Amino acid sequence: MEQVLYWLVGGVGVPLVNWIKQIFLLEGKAAMVLTAVVSGILAFAALFIHEQMSLTDVSWATLAVVFGQVLASATLAYKLLLKGE
Repeated sequence: MEQVLYWLVGGVGVPLVNWIKQIFLLEGKAAMVLTAVVSGILAFAALFIHEQMSLTDVSWATLAVVFGQVLASATLAYKLLLKGE
């Protein structure tokens, strides 16, 4: 059940990244960096929301795993949106 939160957060990341890209007219590498940064922030937020993390026990391994899940779900959602157009 905990994995669902991370996949949902990744799905939220797609419209957020697209909105920021449109505002700042980002393309190419800058858009990829933006996607990674937003995914990292969302992963951190998802960990905090899920209460797996407190201020005293931050685990880089857990953050890396959640970052991967959020980034993968955002990429999958983006690819599915492109297919629908």
